[in-house]
Amino acid sequence: MMALGFFLILLEISVFAGCAVFMVRILPRKTEKNQWGEIVAWGIFALLSVLLPNVIRNDAFTMAVLTPYYLGIGWLLYHRSRMGLLYQLIYMASMYIVQLIAIFCTAHFSSFFYLDAVTYSYVTILLKQFLLILSTMVLGKLLNKRYVEDRKRLKIRGMILIPLFSIALIFLHLISGEVFFMRYGYGLLIVFSGMLLVMNFYCLYFWYDVAANQDLKHKVEMMENQNSLTHQYYMDLEENYSQSRKIIHDIRNHIYAMEQTQDYFTDVHAMLNSLGLKFYSDNRMLNIVLNDKLKDLPEEQVECMLGGIDTGFLSDMDITTIFSNLLDNALEAGKGSQDFRLWIRGEQIQDFTVIKIQNTLPYGFASREPQSAHEGLGLENVKQALEKYHGELEVSKDKTIFSVTVMFPGQS
Repeated sequence: MMALGFFLILLEISVFAGCAVFMVRILPRKTEKNQWGEIVAWGIFALLSVLLPNVIRNDAFTMAVLTPYYLGIGWLLYHRSRMGLLYQLIYMASMYIVQLIAIFCTAHFSSFFYLDAVTYSYVTILLKQFLLILSTMVLGKLLNKRYVEDRKRLKIRGMILIPLFSIALIFLHLISGEVFFMRYGYGLLIVFSGMLLVMNFYCLYFWYDVAANQDLKHKVEMMENQNSLTHQYYMDLEENYSQSRKIIHDIRNHIYAMEQTQDYFTDVHAMLNSLGLKFYSDNRMLNIVLNDKLKDLPEEQVECMLGGIDTGFLSDMDITTIFSNLLDNALEAGKGSQDFRLWIRGEQIQDFTVIKIQNTLPYGFASREPQSAHEGLGLENVKQALEKYHGELEVSKDKTIFSVTVMFPGQS
C-alpha cells in the first residue's frame, strides 16, 4: 500500500510538471536554448509543487508562489512574449480549476459511496491527473489552431483580468467550499468550477477573432491611406500640368512671332509638345493617370482607345486606385522587355462600361497562374474600389497575353 502511495505521488509530480512544460514548449520559442537552465528551473518547479501544499499547507500561498515562478520560467527561458504570459496565466488558472473540480467530485462521490481516507486520497490524485491531462490537451489543441502573436496595437490588459479573476474565485472556493457544501452540496460547486474552466477556454477562442479583426482593421486603414496618397499625388500632378500648359501657351505665342527667322524652333515645338498632356480619354483624372503611367513607354508599345465610354460615375479617388494599380501591374510585368506591348480598350455595351487592359508577358510569367502574375496589395485595393459600384474584375491569360477586364453595370 505504501508503494502504491509513493507511486501515485511520483505520478502526480510528473504529470503536474510535465503538463506545465508541455504548455510552455508549445508556444513559439524566441530565446536560445539553455538545457541546464531549463532542467534546474523545472526541477525547482516540481519541488515547489510538492513542498508548498504539504509543508506550508496554504493553498493561497501555493498559488501566489507557483504562478509567478511559472510565468518567469516561460518569459526568461522560452517565449519573451506578452501573449505567451497570457496563455501561461490562463493555463495556471485552468490547472487550479481542474484540481478543484477533482477535489469536489471526489467529495461528492464520497457522500454516496463510503471511501476510507487512503482510498479517498488515491482517487483524488488520479482524478486530478486525468483532468489535468485532458484540459492540457484541449488547451494545446486550441493554441495550435488559434494562437495569436504579439501585436503592438493589441491590448491584452483586459484579457489578463479573466484568468486573474478566475484564480481569485478559486481561492474563494477554497475558503467557502465547506460552508457552501453544508447548504447546497458539492454538485453546484462542480458545475460552477466547470463553467469557470469553459469561460477561460472560450475567452482564448474569442481572443483569436479579436486579433484577426484588429489585423483586418489595420489592413483596411493601410489600404485607405495608400489610396489617399495616390489620389493626392495625381491631384498635385494635375495642378503641375495645368501650370505647365499655361506657361507653354505663352512661350508658344512668342515662338510664333520669331519662328520666321529661326529654323530650330520646329524642334522646340516638339519638346514643348512632350511636356503637354495626351488626351487618352474624356475623364480628367483618368487622363492624368494614363499620362503619368504611360509617359516612359514608346508610342509603338501602347495602344489606348477609351473614347466614348462613360466613366463620369467614378470618383477621382477610385479612378486613381483602380487604374494606377492595374497599370502598375501591367508595366511591372513588361519591365526591361523591348517586345512589351500594352493595349487599353474601352467599350460601352448597352448599360455596361467595359474596360480591358492587356499586356504581353515575358518568358517566366507564362507558367504562372493568372492571379499570381499580377498579385499584391494593389489588386486588393482594386477589388475594394469596384465593390462600391457593383463592378466585376476578370483576370485571364492566353499564352503570353495577360488580360484584366473591368466591367461596371449602369449607374443610376
